[in-house]
Amino acid sequence: MKKFYYIEILRFIAALSVLIFHYQHFFQPFSSVSQTDYLANKTLQPFYTLLEIFYNYGHYGVPLFWTISGFVFAFVYLGSQKNTSGKSFFINRFARLYPLHFATLLIVALLQIVSNKYVSNYQIYQYNDLYHFFLNIFFVSGWGFTEGYSFNYPIWSVSVELIIYLVFFIFISNLNKYKIKFLFLLYLILLGVDKLGLDGGDENIKSIFIDCAKLFFSGTFVFFLYERFKNKLYLILLSVLLILLSWVGNFKLFLFFPAILLFFAAIEIFMHDKAKRTFEFFGNLTYALYLLHIPVQIIIILIFNYFNIMDEIFLNNYFFILYLLLMIVLSFVSFKFYEKPINNKIRSFF
Repeated sequence: MKKFYYIEILRFIAALSVLIFHYQHFFQPFSSVSQTDYLANKTLQPFYTLLEIFYNYGHYGVPLFWTISGFVFAFVYLGSQKNTSGKSFFINRFARLYPLHFATLLIVALLQIVSNKYVSNYQIYQYNDLYHFFLNIFFVSGWGFTEGYSFNYPIWSVSVELIIYLVFFIFISNLNKYKIKFLFLLYLILLGVDKLGLDGGDENIKSIFIDCAKLFFSGTFVFFLYERFKNKLYLILLSVLLILLSWVGNFKLFLFFPAILLFFAAIEIFMHDKAKRTFEFFGNLTYALYLLHIPVQIIIILIFNYFNIMDEIFLNNYFFILYLLLMIVLSFVSFKFYEKPINNKIRSFF
């Protein structure tokens, strides 16, 4: 299957931005054993001048993920000569997403038990009871039932996206038949629900699902644009104009992310064969980077506390570099020896 290698790098950047944003977890108030309050002076964090945008806005890697997902799903499932069965669609999603989620959930649960026993407190996220464990294990931790941040909390964004996957699958035939026309109709419906409050539910939860849907289907729209324009140079020009427009006045997130995605898709025409394996390698690390960094942080916090290593080490530039390298190595091991093999086994079993 054809791959968009620049989009693989964009996925990696999104994961890395969340990883850097969550570097704050090594300090108060997230680490119960830390003596350093990062909120008092964020600039103490390693390479702050260089990475300031990631330290302050790295959480925007999540909506970027949603936008990329819409493009990738459109590429894989729309325009295909074969009809995609519900069984095939959902088994593929389960095989890709659940095994690492389940493993990291168990690891974090065990680590929080250890932390509570030896330092009389949990680390990073505090709602680690049986109720929240079941919310996580059934992939519904982002659906509004939670009382607060729990276990391997970053999985919330994937749990929200699962609902959008279902919506996408329901409308596959309409998207294939009517393409951009149907997308406009769907987007108008989403805007109506968002602005008029037609769902009558919790405002915050409604906003999360609506935002995810709008970004996801904007990624699908980008794919249709990519397919329609044979001369990708026009798309590069269009994407640059849209990126500039998104910064005029108030920052327009719902324009910026599709524009960035369009740019990375369009510059695929400049991709060199020698770079493809490198770009694919980093793209494969994204899910593991996203889910492994919380358990790794908890392990580091507990080990350093056990050996009485002062938390000033987390302000050290060399430690920061070693931490990022460790995450990349662990993510590679996870993808190659756990995610990919178990993905294949689940798909072949069913």
